Amino acid sequence: MKTIIQSILTVTAVGAVCLLTGCETTGLSPRERSGVSYPGYVMSLAAAQTNVPAQIMVTPIRLAVAQVGEAAPPAALLEKLGRRPDVIAAVTGLPLPGEQGNIDNANQPKSSDEEYGRRMQSLCRLSRAAGADYVFVFGGNLDSWRNNNQLSLLDGTLIGGVLLPGGEVNVEGRGAGVLVEVTTGSPVSFVSADISHSAATPDFLANGKQAGMSVAARNELVGKLGDELLKKLAASSPAKP
Repeated sequence: MKTIIQSILTVTAVGAVCLLTGCETTGLSPRERSGVSYPGYVMSLAAAQTNVPAQIMVTPIRLAVAQVGEAAPPAALLEKLGRRPDVIAAVTGLPLPGEQGNIDNANQPKSSDEEYGRRMQSLCRLSRAAGADYVFVFGGNLDSWRNNNQLSLLDGTLIGGVLLPGGEVNVEGRGAGVLVEVTTGSPVSFVSADISHSAATPDFLANGKQAGMSVAARNELVGKLGDELLKKLAASSPAKP
Protein backbone atom coordinates (compact mmCIF):
# COMPACT_ATOMS: atom_id res chain seq x y z
CA MET A 1 0.00 0.00 0.00
CA LYS A 2 2.85 2.37 0.92
CA THR A 3 4.45 1.74 -2.49
CA ILE A 4 1.20 2.50 -4.29
CA ILE A 5 0.76 5.76 -2.35
CA GLN A 6 4.31 6.81 -3.17
CA SER A 7 3.68 6.13 -6.85
CA ILE A 8 0.52 8.20 -6.83
CA LEU A 9 2.33 11.08 -5.11
CA THR A 10 5.06 10.91 -7.71
CA VAL A 11 2.49 11.02 -10.50
CA THR A 12 0.83 14.03 -8.90
CA ALA A 13 4.17 15.80 -8.71
CA VAL A 14 4.70 15.18 -12.39
CA GLY A 15 1.32 16.80 -13.07
CA ALA A 16 -0.31 16.84 -16.44
CA VAL A 17 2.91 17.03 -18.41
CA CYS A 18 2.51 15.17 -21.70
CA LEU A 19 5.53 13.49 -23.26
CA LEU A 20 5.63 12.85 -27.01
CA THR A 21 7.21 9.46 -27.77
CA GLY A 22 7.41 6.90 -30.51
CA CYS A 23 6.95 9.42 -33.33
CA GLU A 24 7.15 7.97 -36.85
CA THR A 25 6.58 9.43 -40.30
CA THR A 26 6.38 7.30 -43.44
CA GLY A 27 4.80 7.40 -46.85
CA LEU A 28 1.41 5.82 -47.51
CA SER A 29 3.50 2.78 -48.40
CA PRO A 30 6.40 2.03 -46.02
CA ARG A 31 8.54 1.96 -49.17
CA GLU A 32 7.46 5.46 -50.21
CA ARG A 33 9.70 8.22 -48.90
CA SER A 34 7.46 10.52 -46.90
CA GLY A 35 6.64 13.77 -48.65
CA VAL A 36 8.95 13.06 -51.60
CA SER A 37 7.84 10.29 -53.93
CA TYR A 38 4.21 11.08 -54.81
CA PRO A 39 4.79 14.86 -55.12
CA GLY A 40 7.85 14.11 -57.26
CA TYR A 41 5.81 12.02 -59.69
CA VAL A 42 3.02 14.61 -59.89
CA MET A 43 5.39 17.52 -60.43
CA SER A 44 7.07 15.59 -63.26
CA LEU A 45 3.86 15.22 -65.27
CA ALA A 46 4.67 18.26 -67.39
CA ALA A 47 7.93 16.60 -68.50
CA ALA A 48 6.09 13.36 -69.26
CA GLN A 49 3.48 14.97 -71.53
CA THR A 50 3.53 14.64 -75.31
CA ASN A 51 2.37 17.05 -78.00
CA VAL A 52 -0.71 14.91 -78.66
CA PRO A 53 -3.86 16.78 -77.60
CA ALA A 54 -5.73 15.29 -74.65
CA GLN A 55 -8.96 13.45 -75.39
CA ILE A 56 -12.31 13.98 -73.73
CA MET A 57 -12.76 11.18 -71.21
CA VAL A 58 -15.60 8.81 -72.03
CA THR A 59 -16.58 6.20 -69.45
CA PRO A 60 -16.31 3.31 -68.95
CA ILE A 61 -12.51 3.53 -69.13
CA ARG A 62 -9.79 0.91 -69.07
CA LEU A 63 -7.73 1.72 -66.00
CA ALA A 64 -4.25 0.89 -64.73
CA VAL A 65 -3.47 1.53 -61.05
CA ALA A 66 -0.07 2.06 -59.42
CA GLN A 67 0.79 2.82 -55.79
CA VAL A 68 4.09 4.60 -55.18
CA GLY A 69 6.51 2.19 -53.53
CA GLU A 70 4.60 -1.03 -54.23
CA ALA A 71 4.94 -3.90 -56.69
CA ALA A 72 1.15 -3.75 -57.06
CA PRO A 73 -1.68 -1.78 -55.45
CA PRO A 74 -3.78 -3.49 -52.75
CA ALA A 75 -6.09 -6.19 -54.07
CA ALA A 76 -8.96 -4.65 -52.08
CA LEU A 77 -8.63 -1.43 -54.11
CA LEU A 78 -8.61 -3.28 -57.44
CA GLU A 79 -11.69 -5.23 -56.35
CA LYS A 80 -13.49 -2.03 -55.30
CA LEU A 81 -12.79 -0.38 -58.66
CA GLY A 82 -13.68 -3.56 -60.56
CA ARG A 83 -17.15 -3.57 -59.00
CA ARG A 84 -18.09 -0.46 -61.02
CA PRO A 85 -18.27 -1.63 -64.66
CA ASP A 86 -20.41 1.41 -65.44
CA VAL A 87 -17.33 3.64 -65.16
CA ILE A 88 -14.39 1.18 -65.32
CA ALA A 89 -14.45 -1.49 -68.01
CA ALA A 90 -11.20 -3.16 -66.86
CA VAL A 91 -8.63 -2.54 -64.12
CA THR A 92 -4.98 -3.67 -63.94
CA GLY A 93 -2.43 -3.25 -61.15
CA LEU A 94 1.10 -2.06 -62.04
CA PRO A 95 4.33 -1.49 -60.07
CA LEU A 96 5.88 1.90 -59.28
CA PRO A 97 9.18 2.50 -57.40
CA GLY A 98 9.04 4.54 -54.21
CA GLU A 99 12.71 5.35 -53.69
CA GLN A 100 14.46 7.92 -55.83
CA GLY A 101 17.93 6.83 -56.93
CA ASN A 102 20.72 9.40 -57.06
CA ILE A 103 23.21 7.61 -59.34
CA ASP A 104 22.70 6.45 -62.93
CA ASN A 105 24.23 3.41 -64.64
CA ALA A 106 27.36 5.41 -65.49
CA ASN A 107 27.83 6.21 -61.78
CA GLN A 108 26.95 9.85 -62.42
CA PRO A 109 24.52 11.99 -60.39
CA LYS A 110 21.14 12.36 -62.06
CA SER A 111 18.39 14.92 -61.75
CA SER A 112 15.46 13.86 -59.59
CA ASP A 113 13.05 15.78 -61.83
CA GLU A 114 14.35 14.05 -64.96
CA GLU A 115 14.24 10.64 -63.30
CA TYR A 116 10.66 11.09 -62.13
CA GLY A 117 9.70 12.22 -65.63
CA ARG A 118 11.28 9.14 -67.18
CA ARG A 119 9.49 6.91 -64.72
CA MET A 120 6.14 8.50 -65.52
CA GLN A 121 6.78 8.03 -69.25
CA SER A 122 7.67 4.39 -68.62
CA LEU A 123 4.54 3.92 -66.52
CA CYS A 124 2.38 5.40 -69.28
CA ARG A 125 3.99 3.09 -71.87
CA LEU A 126 3.48 0.09 -69.60
CA SER A 127 -0.15 1.11 -69.04
CA ARG A 128 -0.75 1.31 -72.80
CA ALA A 129 0.84 -2.13 -73.21
CA ALA A 130 -1.58 -3.43 -70.57
CA GLY A 131 -4.48 -2.06 -72.62
CA ALA A 132 -5.31 0.87 -70.33
CA ASP A 133 -6.57 4.31 -71.37
CA TYR A 134 -5.66 5.94 -68.06
CA VAL A 135 -3.40 5.21 -65.09
CA PHE A 136 -4.24 6.16 -61.51
CA VAL A 137 -1.10 6.94 -59.47
CA PHE A 138 -1.41 7.47 -55.71
CA GLY A 139 0.65 7.88 -52.56
CA GLY A 140 0.74 9.97 -49.40
CA ASN A 141 2.05 10.45 -45.87
CA LEU A 142 1.34 8.73 -42.55
CA ASP A 143 2.31 10.16 -39.14
CA SER A 144 1.97 8.23 -35.89
CA TRP A 145 3.02 9.11 -32.35
CA ARG A 146 2.34 8.37 -28.69
CA ASN A 147 1.45 10.68 -25.83
CA ASN A 148 2.19 9.68 -22.22
CA ASN A 149 0.06 11.29 -19.52
CA GLN A 150 0.36 11.48 -15.73
CA LEU A 151 -1.02 7.94 -15.35
CA SER A 152 1.81 6.32 -17.29
CA LEU A 153 3.66 5.36 -14.11
CA LEU A 154 0.78 3.05 -13.21
CA ASP A 155 1.20 1.11 -16.46
CA GLY A 156 3.81 -1.04 -14.77
CA THR A 157 1.02 -3.17 -13.34
CA LEU A 158 -1.32 -5.16 -15.58
CA ILE A 159 -4.46 -3.96 -13.80
CA GLY A 160 -3.32 -0.33 -13.75
CA GLY A 161 -2.40 -0.42 -17.43
CA VAL A 162 -5.76 -1.87 -18.48
CA LEU A 163 -8.04 0.18 -16.22
CA LEU A 164 -6.14 3.48 -16.41
CA PRO A 165 -3.92 3.38 -19.50
CA GLY A 166 -1.23 6.05 -19.38
CA GLY A 167 -0.65 6.35 -23.10
CA GLU A 168 -2.44 7.41 -26.24
CA VAL A 169 -1.60 6.42 -29.81
CA ASN A 170 -2.35 8.93 -32.55
CA VAL A 171 -2.35 8.33 -36.30
CA GLU A 172 -2.87 10.94 -39.01
CA GLY A 173 -2.63 10.32 -42.71
CA ARG A 174 -3.13 12.10 -46.01
CA GLY A 175 -3.41 10.37 -49.34
CA ALA A 176 -3.60 11.77 -52.86
CA GLY A 177 -3.92 10.42 -56.37
CA VAL A 178 -3.89 11.61 -59.95
CA LEU A 179 -5.59 10.13 -63.01
CA VAL A 180 -3.29 10.39 -66.04
CA GLU A 181 -4.16 9.87 -69.69
CA VAL A 182 -1.56 7.36 -70.87
CA THR A 183 -1.40 8.56 -74.50
CA THR A 184 -0.57 12.17 -73.68
CA GLY A 185 0.78 11.92 -70.12
CA SER A 186 -1.66 14.67 -69.11
CA PRO A 187 -3.26 14.78 -65.65
CA VAL A 188 -7.02 14.50 -65.92
CA SER A 189 -8.26 14.53 -62.33
CA PHE A 190 -6.91 14.77 -58.78
CA VAL A 191 -8.33 13.21 -55.60
CA SER A 192 -7.32 13.33 -51.95
CA ALA A 193 -8.36 11.96 -48.56
CA ASP A 194 -7.27 12.20 -44.94
CA ILE A 195 -7.83 10.35 -41.67
CA SER A 196 -7.13 10.98 -37.99
CA HIS A 197 -7.53 8.45 -35.17
CA SER A 198 -6.44 8.12 -31.54
CA ALA A 199 -6.79 5.35 -28.96
CA ALA A 200 -5.79 4.88 -25.31
CA THR A 201 -3.25 2.18 -24.53
CA PRO A 202 -0.93 1.14 -21.69
CA ASP A 203 2.75 1.70 -22.40
CA PHE A 204 3.56 -2.00 -22.60
CA LEU A 205 1.12 -2.42 -25.51
CA ALA A 206 1.85 0.89 -27.26
CA ASN A 207 4.24 -0.41 -29.93
CA GLY A 208 1.83 -3.06 -31.15
CA LYS A 209 -1.10 -0.67 -30.98
CA GLN A 210 0.77 1.95 -33.00
CA ALA A 211 1.76 -0.58 -35.66
CA GLY A 212 -1.76 -1.98 -35.91
CA MET A 213 -3.37 1.45 -36.18
CA SER A 214 -0.88 2.45 -38.89
CA VAL A 215 -1.79 -0.60 -40.99
CA ALA A 216 -5.51 0.09 -40.53
CA ALA A 217 -4.99 3.77 -41.43
CA ARG A 218 -3.21 2.85 -44.66
CA ASN A 219 -6.04 0.53 -45.66
CA GLU A 220 -8.64 3.17 -44.81
CA LEU A 221 -6.84 5.87 -46.79
CA VAL A 222 -6.49 3.65 -49.86
CA GLY A 223 -10.19 2.80 -49.67
CA LYS A 224 -11.12 6.48 -49.42
CA LEU A 225 -8.98 7.35 -52.44
CA GLY A 226 -10.76 4.62 -54.40
CA ASP A 227 -14.14 6.05 -53.38
CA GLU A 228 -13.10 9.56 -54.41
CA LEU A 229 -11.86 8.33 -57.79
CA LEU A 230 -15.14 6.52 -58.45
CA LYS A 231 -17.06 9.72 -57.59
CA LYS A 232 -15.00 11.68 -60.11
CA LEU A 233 -15.49 9.06 -62.80
CA ALA A 234 -19.22 8.84 -62.11
CA ALA A 235 -19.48 12.61 -62.45
CA SER A 236 -17.78 12.34 -65.85
CA SER A 237 -20.18 9.67 -67.10
CA PRO A 238 -22.63 10.69 -69.84
CA ALA A 239 -26.11 11.39 -68.60
CA LYS A 240 -28.60 8.60 -69.20
CA PRO A 241 -31.61 9.49 -71.36
